[in-house]
Amino acid sequence: MRRKVWKLNARPNGINFEEALELVDEEISDPVNGQIQIKLKIISMDAGTRMWMSDRQDSYQPPIELGSSMVGVCLAEVIKSANSDFKEGDLVRGFGEWADFANVDSDSFLVLEKGLDCDEAYLSALGLNGWTAYVGVMEVGKPKPGENFLVSAAAGATGSLAGQIAKKAGCRVIGLAGSDEKCEWLTKDLGFDIAINYKTENLDEALKKHCPDGVDIYFDNVAGDILDVVMQNLALNARIPLCGLLAQYNKEGARLPGPDNFDQLLMKRATITGFFCPDFLEDGPRIESMLSEWYKEGSLKFKADITEGLENILISYKKIFTGENIGKTLVKL
Repeated sequence: MRRKVWKLNARPNGINFEEALELVDEEISDPVNGQIQIKLKIISMDAGTRMWMSDRQDSYQPPIELGSSMVGVCLAEVIKSANSDFKEGDLVRGFGEWADFANVDSDSFLVLEKGLDCDEAYLSALGLNGWTAYVGVMEVGKPKPGENFLVSAAAGATGSLAGQIAKKAGCRVIGLAGSDEKCEWLTKDLGFDIAINYKTENLDEALKKHCPDGVDIYFDNVAGDILDVVMQNLALNARIPLCGLLAQYNKEGARLPGPDNFDQLLMKRATITGFFCPDFLEDGPRIESMLSEWYKEGSLKFKADITEGLENILISYKKIFTGENIGKTLVKL
């Protein structure tokens, strides 16, 4: 059987992914040694995978070797199995490849309960974005009713869910987004109390206006200059769950300097805690069950930014870094 798959042939420079990735046609064998063969339905576009394309050795995930298949979370159907825990026809989610078919180790794959109203939910409200949002808010942020909860990249896949979860925990929720359209979606559809367009508003002035007593929890997806501004607007005993570094994923050479307002961690007795999905994968099924109930009852919403066709995957992937996406960025096969 033949398949199409994206290969990483060079380290990308910025978002010039066309020079680094190539869609190739190749033969695929039968699965062996506990593998499963999957037919991919939807591929998740996630900013963190940009780090895997670099040669950075101190990341939580080793760099992808040149010449290898590009990897990412996917929703798929099992078509062949060399593992007794998986059977033909199972709907699964896990770390697959940017491909139409793939043989994958089953360690990261979970058999899903079929029957959601749309397949996109398995990769948005549910799955790693949902798990990450829940852990960052509830277990790292430890919210208390009435606290000011701020989230950056709030109209993205994880940020939009984090804000909704914080709202369910009784927080006053403020989202940062880069367009008026995104801000309107956050307040009108998702129930955020306030949305700030950081591209058109002075962020420092806006935070002082909307959070005069300071930000209690800052769910950070971007770091960079926004983190620096937020740190001078922290409340006493503030918590910062650090989820992502979107502002620097495409930076080459020397790492970016830390925030100028680093001293505010001491002055405000604040904490900043980095966390990654490998830290809580084992607890995923419990979180998934909870998120599934919220989704089914309509209290956890999402929006999917869908691009059709494996050949258009780079168009979709770039949207994450240019800010053109709203909600969860997906490629549908």
